[in-house]
Amino acid sequence: MIIDGFKLMVIGMGYVMLFLSIMVVVILLVAKALKPFAHLLEEKAAPPRRTPAAAADNKNLVAAAIAAVHMHRNRK
Repeated sequence: MIIDGFKLMVIGMGYVMLFLSIMVVVILLVAKALKPFAHLLEEKAAPPRRTPAAAADNKNLVAAAIAAVHMHRNRK
Protein backbone atom coordinates (compact mmCIF):
# COMPACT_ATOMS: atom_id res chain seq x y z
CA MET A 1 0.00 0.00 0.00
CA ILE A 2 2.86 2.41 0.77
CA ILE A 3 4.51 1.46 -2.53
CA ASP A 4 1.30 2.40 -4.35
CA GLY A 5 1.30 5.75 -2.57
CA PHE A 6 4.88 6.41 -3.66
CA LYS A 7 4.04 5.46 -7.25
CA LEU A 8 1.10 7.84 -7.22
CA MET A 9 3.27 10.58 -5.71
CA VAL A 10 5.98 10.16 -8.37
CA ILE A 11 3.43 10.11 -11.20
CA GLY A 12 1.71 13.22 -9.82
CA MET A 13 4.97 15.09 -9.35
CA GLY A 14 6.01 14.05 -12.86
CA TYR A 15 2.85 15.48 -14.38
CA VAL A 16 3.29 18.74 -12.43
CA MET A 17 6.91 19.01 -13.54
CA LEU A 18 5.93 18.32 -17.15
CA PHE A 19 3.16 20.93 -17.03
CA LEU A 20 5.42 23.58 -15.49
CA SER A 21 8.16 22.87 -18.04
CA ILE A 22 5.73 23.21 -20.93
CA MET A 23 4.36 26.41 -19.42
CA VAL A 24 7.85 27.95 -19.16
CA VAL A 25 8.62 27.06 -22.77
CA VAL A 26 5.31 28.54 -23.97
CA ILE A 27 5.90 31.75 -22.00
CA LEU A 28 9.38 32.12 -23.49
CA LEU A 29 8.06 31.51 -27.02
CA VAL A 30 5.26 34.04 -26.58
CA ALA A 31 7.74 36.59 -25.21
CA LYS A 32 9.96 36.13 -28.27
CA ALA A 33 6.97 36.33 -30.62
CA LEU A 34 5.67 39.56 -29.04
CA LYS A 35 9.04 41.29 -28.68
CA PRO A 36 8.60 43.32 -31.91
CA PHE A 37 5.38 44.77 -30.49
CA ALA A 38 6.83 45.73 -27.08
CA HIS A 39 7.13 49.40 -28.03
CA LEU A 40 3.34 49.57 -28.38
CA LEU A 41 2.83 48.54 -24.77
CA GLU A 42 5.37 50.86 -23.15
CA GLU A 43 4.00 53.80 -21.24
CA LYS A 44 6.05 56.95 -21.23
CA ALA A 45 6.47 58.25 -17.71
CA ALA A 46 5.55 61.88 -17.23
CA PRO A 47 8.20 63.95 -15.47
CA PRO A 48 7.28 64.76 -11.88
CA ARG A 49 5.63 68.14 -11.53
CA ARG A 50 7.24 70.59 -9.15
CA THR A 51 4.96 73.01 -7.37
CA PRO A 52 5.93 75.90 -5.11
CA ALA A 53 4.34 74.07 -2.18
CA ALA A 54 6.56 71.04 -2.82
CA ALA A 55 9.64 73.28 -2.90
CA ALA A 56 8.64 74.83 0.43
CA ASP A 57 8.12 71.35 1.89
CA ASN A 58 11.58 70.33 0.72
CA LYS A 59 13.10 73.40 2.39
CA ASN A 60 11.30 72.57 5.63
CA LEU A 61 12.49 68.94 5.46
CA VAL A 62 16.09 70.00 4.86
CA ALA A 63 15.92 72.44 7.75
CA ALA A 64 14.46 69.76 10.04
CA ALA A 65 17.15 67.26 9.03
CA ILE A 66 19.93 69.78 9.66
CA ALA A 67 18.46 70.65 13.05
CA ALA A 68 18.17 66.97 14.00
CA VAL A 69 21.80 66.27 13.05
CA HIS A 70 22.94 69.38 14.95
CA MET A 71 21.00 68.32 18.08
CA HIS A 72 22.35 64.77 17.85
CA ARG A 73 25.95 65.95 17.60
CA ASN A 74 25.59 68.39 20.50
CA ARG A 75 23.87 65.91 22.85
CA LYS A 76 26.99 64.89 24.79
